Amino acid sequence: MSAGFNKQILAQKLSKLNSSQQSIETLSHWCVFHHRYCQQVVETWDCEFHAAPGERRVSLLYLANDIMQNSRKEGNGYITEFMRVIPAALNEVLTIRDDFGRNVPKKTD
Repeated sequence: MSAGFNKQILAQKLSKLNSSQQSIETLSHWCVFHHRYCQQVVETWDCEFHAAPGERRVSLLYLANDIMQNSRKEGNGYITEFMRVIPAALNEVLTIRDDFGRNVPKKTD
């Protein structure tokens, strides 16, 4: 893990994220390691989320979930920051009118 935080590095890592457990956990651990920058991480995540196609959004939601669960011992920073953006993100996913949008709740149950 790199000792320094950089938004461009995070954006690159987010662009390479896939739905595999290893990919999600690896990036989650990197984000938790950089918990002091939780506001910048969540802002970058939010921008990436809104620019991503439907299928990628689920991976980003899984990532957010993993970060929140694994960062609890570092404090509530990530939970607080994600709670500002998750409601709008979920609303956007659930209002998609294609087959993908209708099936998302089945995947996240």
